[in-house]
Amino acid sequence: MERVRVATGTREADATLVRRLAVEGARAELGARDQRRAAAEVLLSAMDDGEFDLNLDAIDRLNQAADQAG
Repeated sequence: MERVRVATGTREADATLVRRLAVEGARAELGARDQRRAAAEVLLSAMDDGEFDLNLDAIDRLNQAADQAG
């Protein structure tokens, strides 16, 4: 808590600060999830439209070889 206080200069009570950090953290996580989902949709759309040539079979083979080697 002290590191947060030093970094932010806040004087909030512990309980208030913990609640605020939890809410802000949850918002950040939800935002990151939405960004990942949007990025995946753009990638899949580009693949469906033929704009992005990705050989999934070759990637699977590389992953299998790596799994067997490791």
